[in-house]
Amino acid sequence: MTVLLSIIWFLIIISVIVVVHEFGHFIFAKIFKTRVDEFSIGFGPALFKIPGKETTFRFNIVPLGGYVRLAGEEVLEEGYKDTDPALFYNKKPFQKFLIAFAGPLFSFLLGYFLFVGIAGVYGFPEVIVERVGRDSVAAQAGLEPGDIIKKANGDYVFNPSILELGIASGKPLELTVIRNGEEVNVTLIPEPTNDRAIFTLYGIENPESINLKNKEIVSLNGEEDLYTVMSRMENGDPIEIQLEDGTIIEGKLSQYSYYPPMYETGIIYATFSNVVANGNNVFQEGDRIVEINGVPITNGSDLQNVIYQIQLNSGELMFAVSGNEIINEYKPFKDNTLELLVERNGQTININLSKEEFLDFIVQPGVLEAPYENWHPKGIEALTVPIQWANNLISLTFRSFGQLFTGQLSADQLAGPVGAAAIIGQAAMVGFDAILNLTALITISLGVFNLIPIPGLDGGRIVFSIYEMITRKRVSPKVEAIVNTIGFLFLIFLMIFVTYNDIMRFF
Repeated sequence: MTVLLSIIWFLIIISVIVVVHEFGHFIFAKIFKTRVDEFSIGFGPALFKIPGKETTFRFNIVPLGGYVRLAGEEVLEEGYKDTDPALFYNKKPFQKFLIAFAGPLFSFLLGYFLFVGIAGVYGFPEVIVERVGRDSVAAQAGLEPGDIIKKANGDYVFNPSILELGIASGKPLELTVIRNGEEVNVTLIPEPTNDRAIFTLYGIENPESINLKNKEIVSLNGEEDLYTVMSRMENGDPIEIQLEDGTIIEGKLSQYSYYPPMYETGIIYATFSNVVANGNNVFQEGDRIVEINGVPITNGSDLQNVIYQIQLNSGELMFAVSGNEIINEYKPFKDNTLELLVERNGQTININLSKEEFLDFIVQPGVLEAPYENWHPKGIEALTVPIQWANNLISLTFRSFGQLFTGQLSADQLAGPVGAAAIIGQAAMVGFDAILNLTALITISLGVFNLIPIPGLDGGRIVFSIYEMITRKRVSPKVEAIVNTIGFLFLIFLMIFVTYNDIMRFF
């Protein structure tokens, strides 16, 4: 049922997004009196067609994407002489530019429209400080758990990722914080971190009895520079770690993640709570998880740390390192059965269940309540605030694609149709507001992606139009056809690549 729901919502969302995008091309083509031969939803053979006075509307068998076919759009002969003013080929460069740009423009407009509706009906989530790191910049600046971060440098903060972008720049941030109903101004000056890493080892003898937190690593496999050593190692390689107190830990590498120095402030954000939103045959809606195997749970951060422990197998040990100091550790629970303490309807009850049962339940989207209330912009801000949020997402998406092409962002993080369907299915489990937010994000991403100057995309056609405007010369049809073919082949390869990654990631 979940798979079917994911597919249904995916097809609905993609169809709406594509229709709006292609309608942008269609309406601007009509404005400039360009003949539109086909308005097609999907690819492949036609399921059915609706003939129009000038345009045939096609609904194809593969409901992924769509296109508008303009008369005179694909001219392959160098000496083409047809002077019909309705042909795209004969349009002025600025008209070609606007027809190509209209698709991304309408994608952005749909994003703006959705966010205005979301702001009015559902509101935006608050960005809450769950805790601050020990001796961190946030702690020194006076931020406290429970603070609501409303603005950064005068702009509303809708999402921790937006705030983290500002922090990553290293520039000071003037925060407007709501504390106990009153505004408080806090100045954050991000500081660069040390080299950091997360280790997971296996084959450890009695990992439950080992205490690593706040201890310094003196050497790893006999060398002082542990990050240089780790850059040469692979999973399964033996590791010997010597601590400052003489303790020696021996095991084998299971997983290693390295994080280069970057600016940070030590804020841990509240992203989910320890209260059940959607129950099952064990938990009920409103259950508050207060303890697991004797470990107190007061918020989502505590719960996340325990989940790390539950995911570890016997003989495994996970720890985080900053510089040479171990700043956190996660040790496995001995038994497969978990003992949970849960508050239900004013009473405390005990629940015993296996690790697998608990993990299967807790990782489901929307199973835990959000730790915040949504806020609703009032007055003129009901319009300006969602527009600002959409602008932030457009900027963030442009930056992400830029990082992708410069190698700062891995291509493995791209999602294709399979990944989008899986993500949409997860959003459907959370609620209709999550579906609307995801639809807005996808349509904005589509708009940005189509502006990339790759032949075969709107961005490629925009580049040709700009060239014609500057040089006052028409691009050679043969050259344009060859370049578009290369771009189309690249897009096919990209689609195969992201689909393969989606299958490997989700299945």
